[in-house]
Amino acid sequence: MQTDRQRWDARYAAGDRRHDVEPAPRLAALGRALPPGRALDLAAGLGRHALLLARQGWTVDAVDISLEALQIVEQRAAEAALRVNLVVADLDTFECRPASYDLAVQTFFLDRALIERLTRWVRPGGHVYIETHRRTPTAPSKSRYALDPGELRALFDGWHVVEYEEGVRQEGDREIDTARLIARRPA
Repeated sequence: MQTDRQRWDARYAAGDRRHDVEPAPRLAALGRALPPGRALDLAAGLGRHALLLARQGWTVDAVDISLEALQIVEQRAAEAALRVNLVVADLDTFECRPASYDLAVQTFFLDRALIERLTRWVRPGGHVYIETHRRTPTAPSKSRYALDPGELRALFDGWHVVEYEEGVRQEGDREIDTARLIARRPA
């Protein structure tokens, strides 16, 4: 954990903003469609999704391993007169009360071991928005969190899948091969 924290803190302190892109349009639409409640943004990074949801009236807890990143989120939230609860934590050990959130967001840091805990943290009838890299023979991802085609959907077996999509899409100035899922926990 300490090595990961130091690496990400150093990247953000050096001005690395390669992941500082617009929020996911489907998450923006989902956030508007649902009544605002309590949201969890895991591996929040520079806060693009936490700030989006706070603007939409959600109470947001943003969790990240990097204190440097969360200080940037804090500054951005203050500049926009938004409130975001910031939590410095390693996602390998992070825990919270069961059924605490109406919406959980996890983008591009999908450790399979986190899924079981994530499903406990979302209230019955609550939603998850997950987007991560996809591993395919023609577009191998360098991410250790890349999933095989169809794997993301299988991880949420038993949930109501509201939307599922796989394929190449534009993010900022790069093309990425992703799997995206919106699912509702059974009531």
